[in-house]
Amino acid sequence: MRILLFMATVWLLSCGQKNSKKKETVKTDTLIKAADTATHQAQVPVGYTAPDEAVVNVALVAKFGNQWHVLNDQEAHWMKDAFDYFIVPKRKTEPNYPYITKGDFNADGKPDMAAVISDSTKSKYRIAILIDTSKILFWEEDIMDDAAISTIPKSDIDGMDGEKTKKVKMKGDGINVEYFEKAAFVLYWDRSVFKRIQTAD
Repeated sequence: MRILLFMATVWLLSCGQKNSKKKETVKTDTLIKAADTATHQAQVPVGYTAPDEAVVNVALVAKFGNQWHVLNDQEAHWMKDAFDYFIVPKRKTEPNYPYITKGDFNADGKPDMAAVISDSTKSKYRIAILIDTSKILFWEEDIMDDAAISTIPKSDIDGMDGEKTKKVKMKGDGINVEYFEKAAFVLYWDRSVFKRIQTAD
């Protein structure tokens, strides 16, 4: 009987040591994972909410449900150098940059907004042009997830329309769409529709 008690005690003690080793291993693994996560987050841009993001999102939800929303830093595919060099400094003067911009885009004397938006799957991108926030028009390009938009005041601009050079007298403000160190184009109002002119390759 004493031998059985002795063996049971030894067995219980050994189980306790194994469990404590398991707990130590789990704790160490958790700490390593937490450290890796912290390092990764330090490389990803910190979450940022543009001042007019909520206004645009409310308008999108009212018209399309949860299908579209304003693009954000985590969803955009910015290279870190481009983000730090181009976007961060410009946000000091234009806090909605690079996803939202304002102007009178359809030349009716009323303020409009434009935004780079993404669908719920984060695989489709558009420019949404909110005409007086009551009407939303979409502009589609092949690539939009690393584009920055800003407003060009009403003016004359030169650019390319296909293979031809063209001078455009804008009737309203233009929406400048820029791919850093790649290309740029301007969306401008022409009577009843928006058109595009390439301004940089």
